[in-house]
Amino acid sequence: MQNGFIFIYYYMKLLLFVFIVYTYATSAQYRQAMEDLNDDNFGQTLLETIQMHIQSEEPVGNLVNMLQNLQSQVEKVQYKSEEQHKRISTNCYLNLGQLNDQIDNYKIKSVTLKSYIDTLNPNVKQSVAMVERKEKEKDDYKQELKLAAEKREKEHETYTTILDNLEQALFGFHQIKLAFNQFIDSVQKGQRKFESFAEMKQVLKQVKHTYKLEGYKHFVQLLQSLSKQTSEEEALKLAIQLSAILKQIESYIQTERTREDQAELAREAAYNDYKAQIADLFNESSKSLTEMTGILDSQSNELKQSENEKMEVDVRLQNKMKEFENIQAECSILDQEYQQSTKQRNQQSKLLDQAILLTTTSLGQLKSDLLKHAEVY
Repeated sequence: MQNGFIFIYYYMKLLLFVFIVYTYATSAQYRQAMEDLNDDNFGQTLLETIQMHIQSEEPVGNLVNMLQNLQSQVEKVQYKSEEQHKRISTNCYLNLGQLNDQIDNYKIKSVTLKSYIDTLNPNVKQSVAMVERKEKEKDDYKQELKLAAEKREKEHETYTTILDNLEQALFGFHQIKLAFNQFIDSVQKGQRKFESFAEMKQVLKQVKHTYKLEGYKHFVQLLQSLSKQTSEEEALKLAIQLSAILKQIESYIQTERTREDQAELAREAAYNDYKAQIADLFNESSKSLTEMTGILDSQSNELKQSENEKMEVDVRLQNKMKEFENIQAECSILDQEYQQSTKQRNQQSKLLDQAILLTTTSLGQLKSDLLKHAEVY
């Protein structure tokens, strides 16, 4: 019996303790809820709405339903916002991923073109140098042909001059020989027409300053000696010597003509061979120059096209990078807006929970506090 009373006693103390703890907890929860509601504009609006319902003496159920409906609307808005955010995030992810792939491709293409251009540049420079060398080589061959032609022209002019001199010498020689033969003929016939010799000597005098003939001086000396002879026999001896000298002179002139003709033919042949050789080299150089010019044009066009293509790629790369940055910034702004609105709706939902809790668990105290607040204001 005594044990039963003891049990009841401790049980009652436990209930009292639980009640005190619950009351304290509820009181603490109430104060925190009121503090949260008062610290927020939306919370203050909720309190004002609750106050209006309390003052209108509408059923509490209507107030709770209104708060629950409002909370449901907040949740629906949040759900729609989350779905929209998912779509936006997915689109952002896809768009940024696609742009990032395009940017990577443009970067690879730009680097590849840069490497190719770096390879082409030395080749173009080398081709330019080769074309310049071939042009110089071609000009050198052209100059050699010009110099060879000028040299050949001078050689031919010299040959023509020598040939003219020999022709004139031969003409003068024939005049002398004719006069001498006439003199010999007169001597052999015993006519001793020294006037014939005087005529021959006069002819010789006319040509001796113009032509340098072999034995010319000796021939003149013999003629002078002959002119002083009174003996027919001595005169004939000298005449025979003079005749031999005339034959030597004629032979010399003919030999010189032949030698000059042969030398001219040899020079002409050598010139033609040299000209043909240089012409072949010139043609070969021209052909090589044409080929190298074609290669250079092809390389230059390829280089220009590659440079233009790289320029276009770089422009597209910059545009895509700018587009990436813009979309990334736009997505970031949308995400920030979503996070802020979500935070705001979560706060509103929390405040609605607290308002519903106060309305359903602490309506009396809430009503008392709100009415006191209304009397103050």
